[in-house]
Amino acid sequence: MPIIQAGRNGDAEPSPGGPLDRYMSVLELVAAFPGAVTMSDVCAALDMPKTSAHRLLAGLSRAGLVEGGGRHRAYTLGKRLVRLLHASAEQGWLETLARPAIEALAAERGETCYLTRLVGHAVRVVFSISPEVQWRSYVQPDLQMPPHAAATAKAILAFQAPAIVEKALEGELVALTSQTCTDREKILKDYETVREKGYGTCVSEIDEGLGALGYPVRLADGSILYSVGLTGPVQRIFNDDLPVRLASLEQAATALSRSLSQGAEIASRS
Repeated sequence: MPIIQAGRNGDAEPSPGGPLDRYMSVLELVAAFPGAVTMSDVCAALDMPKTSAHRLLAGLSRAGLVEGGGRHRAYTLGKRLVRLLHASAEQGWLETLARPAIEALAAERGETCYLTRLVGHAVRVVFSISPEVQWRSYVQPDLQMPPHAAATAKAILAFQAPAIVEKALEGELVALTSQTCTDREKILKDYETVREKGYGTCVSEIDEGLGALGYPVRLADGSILYSVGLTGPVQRIFNDDLPVRLASLEQAATALSRSLSQGAEIASRS
């Protein structure tokens, strides 16, 4: 970690890396001790005057890179930085941690199951497990899910900030089937329904006869950057056993929340 020396005027002199390096030093310290670092710790660990520590932490807080602070309160990495860590994580990092839950879900339900994540404003498939090869082509790794039609995309975007939703829905929304909704106001209403019910659906909206369920994965910090999906023939997905499928998805989402939250913590220290 770079060392910052105090100057004659009592403020910290710029480190060799420039002003950005000073912000990085603070971020590295918060990442090393998540939920434990106070402003006093920053001053002591980085040999930094209180005025400098306050200015740097305030800037990081405004940018959404750290959260917390105040009197006797510790700092944690901000949701914006956590989102960046997840979006830039290597495929193996995610798949290694998520595969057990997805495999268990696919084995239990006998359907194609998959994990998706938010990358920027797009929702993409991380990987899928498919007992039936015929359905695997619909959820290939890195496939971008239609924000207005895919159950897993709805399950993520319904919980994002307006700016991300607006970006996701900009441009032409293609009518993939006769059941695809392309009206932005109705799509936003659909997102409201997702928040009310707790899951997203796709009923012949991407391909005639294909149905899907998407369940959000809420991480330890409260953010929703992932969703777990299940897809198959409409008549098999949306029948009397729907509550049982939703219970299985909820269980998988809970397991994924634990594993991916732990992964985020490890990634923040790497």
